[in-house]
Amino acid sequence: RGASRKDLHNPSPEHRRGVALLIVVLALLTFGIVLVAAGAFLVVSETKTAIAARASSEALSLAEAGAEEAIMRVRENLPIPGTIVVTMGNAQATVTTTVNGNQYTVVSDGVRGSLGRTVEVQFEKSSILAQFFYGVQVGDGGLIMGENAQVNGNVFSNGNIIGANKATITGTATVAGGLPANPEDQWTTENSNQFFATANGNEDIAQSFTATTGGAVPQVSVFLAKVGNPGNDITVRLHADNGNKPATSTLASSTIYRSTVGTTPSWIDVAFPSPANVTNNTKYWIVLDYQGHDSSNYWNWRKDNSDGYANNTGKYTSNCCSGNPSWTAVGGDLAFKVWIGGSTTRIEEVTIGDATSGDGYANLFDDTTIHGSACPNAYCHVENPARQNLPLSDGVIQDWRDAASQGGTCVQPQCDASGNYELDSDKGKPSGSLGPIKITGNLTVTNNATLTVTGTIWVVGTITLSNGCVIQLAPSYGSNSGVVLTDSTATVNPGCSFQGSGTAGSYPMLLSAKNDPLNTVVQIDNSSLGMVYYGAYGRLYFKQGAAAKEATAYGITLENNATITYETGLANVNFSSGPSGGYSILSWREIAL
Repeated sequence: RGASRKDLHNPSPEHRRGVALLIVVLALLTFGIVLVAAGAFLVVSETKTAIAARASSEALSLAEAGAEEAIMRVRENLPIPGTIVVTMGNAQATVTTTVNGNQYTVVSDGVRGSLGRTVEVQFEKSSILAQFFYGVQVGDGGLIMGENAQVNGNVFSNGNIIGANKATITGTATVAGGLPANPEDQWTTENSNQFFATANGNEDIAQSFTATTGGAVPQVSVFLAKVGNPGNDITVRLHADNGNKPATSTLASSTIYRSTVGTTPSWIDVAFPSPANVTNNTKYWIVLDYQGHDSSNYWNWRKDNSDGYANNTGKYTSNCCSGNPSWTAVGGDLAFKVWIGGSTTRIEEVTIGDATSGDGYANLFDDTTIHGSACPNAYCHVENPARQNLPLSDGVIQDWRDAASQGGTCVQPQCDASGNYELDSDKGKPSGSLGPIKITGNLTVTNNATLTVTGTIWVVGTITLSNGCVIQLAPSYGSNSGVVLTDSTATVNPGCSFQGSGTAGSYPMLLSAKNDPLNTVVQIDNSSLGMVYYGAYGRLYFKQGAAAKEATAYGITLENNATITYETGLANVNFSSGPSGGYSILSWREIAL
């Protein structure tokens, strides 16, 4: 028994080694369990972090996709709802767009599970550059001036200038050579797009025609639109034929300014400063020569893909006018018009300039005084001036309609049940802000009420401005100008005033797009100040004492004592527009809501 107790207190070396080994095994096992647990914890933690990071990334990606959706809608002239919801898998973005003049702010809130990321984008639509070089510019309807009517500035008219006693133009007056009533040769069918200047090889494009009479070609017209915002203007050329392709030499040339072309296709008239003569039953080519190409910013000359214009067709090449270019058929006829010949135009019973200034250019002068003495004299230039077309095409005007529509249609309570919008201080509505917006009824501002224009306004019905009203552009327009347009008629009665944004170079413009060349589409009464007036296809009628900064229309009548005083800043006016072809990103950033 004693020995046994000794063994317990004094274990053998072998026994001690076994116990130590067991302790080591237990320690290692414990450490292993700790490592496995720690590893599992890290894996779970990292997995959760990865899942969260992925969810956060998906939320950000969808927020950016939502912002891009809103920008695309603006660029492609699509409606912009107050809120857009974009969904991808289990993620969702809610996008809101606010408009202030031609500036847009998009806030896109992307959410994936419990995680969210928010993007804010601010961008600005391109403006339309309209060039008003004259106090009065008139189309074929001509200018009629009553007694003591006056234009302080230059006048250009495609039709006659007819005056009365003491009618005065202080600058230069020009009447272009008369255009035939209808084009001599044309192919106006168009059913598909023909893009050009998209890539190297198709910068230049041409359409042939066979002259059906001989004479000078004062004007051609092409059915054209721009895509995006091309960086250069187009040179329009008239070429002879050289083996069923354009010769490289040019018979006549002119320019299509990119600012005059909209993203909506329309007829673009092109007058040749030095018209070329064509021969009956001979083939010629209308060539559009463009310098450069861009896959995002290019041109669209609409065509008839049936190629139905006998013995003629459209073709494109990389360089129209030098070397030996190779031309490729477009598979159809490009829409065009050609005018051949003309008529005599005149300036009658007007005083132009004073004893030390003034010049006149026309086919004929009748009872006219220029530079202080009666015609004929050295300042009565008997010439055949080239036509100048009005500075805004139908495509640009349609772009403005589209821009207004992006702000939605005016409904109750802002407009009444018939779609009319009215401001009237006597009825408790002394002021309001409007735009961009489409008004399906009429627009009325009267009795000292003030309308602040915050974006393009398109009125389907009539516009009536009267009795001390004020029309002003919001300060956000900056140096840009703004447009209020109607598809019907407009009347401006006494006492109304019109103001830009407060920044130099900003002007409001009242435009009627009504096609009624024999009648008045905008009537301006006396003591109505400060507006630019435009009548695309009708007459502007200025009553006694009426005033304006500039007037452009198919035809214009100035009653006795009416005055137009041109401002030099109107030579290049940027009108805040909708889809004029491009936009500039001002900022793109992530924000915290």
